[in-house]
Amino acid sequence: MRSGVFISAFAAIILFAFQATGQSIPDVVAQRQQDMKAMAAAAKTMATMFKSPDTYSPTAFRDAAEAIKRHSGTRLVADFATVTAVKGSEANELIAAERERFAQLSNDLQKYAEAVAVAASDSPGSMPEEMRMRIGEQVSGGPLAKRFRNPSNGAAMSAEHTFHMMLETCTSCHARYRLRD
Repeated sequence: MRSGVFISAFAAIILFAFQATGQSIPDVVAQRQQDMKAMAAAAKTMATMFKSPDTYSPTAFRDAAEAIKRHSGTRLVADFATVTAVKGSEANELIAAERERFAQLSNDLQKYAEAVAVAASDSPGSMPEEMRMRIGEQVSGGPLAKRFRNPSNGAAMSAEHTFHMMLETCTSCHARYRLRD
């Protein structure tokens, strides 16, 4: 009984907050989905350049990394601050219960994106070898592995390895906080 009253009160507060800000629940979900699509498109742009180094464009590569940086961190946390699981959303309610963990993943994503942007070489032509995966670097640990917490460690990794760590962060977040079909 108590939990039903609490849930009803919480729902009323959320609806009031949306009315007060002039945002409808679908608008928030639509904005989140738009941000996610922008990050996915940016990741695809960079992945294409790693797969086909002759397609490398320093400007496009850096712009893609910067797009992920802009849509992650505090912006991504804010996208999920008031509403997590709602009709039309693929987010689950665990985000609300694990705010700090979700924020850490979002901040890690931003740090990796920043490191990838910094690593973008202005070299003309194909992607420079120094951006490629180095011998001894491994993409490992799976989607729920711990990620580095010190952004200075990102500089020690190649751009390609950092890119893979960034993608693993996306996978970790989606595995934990996205509804499964």
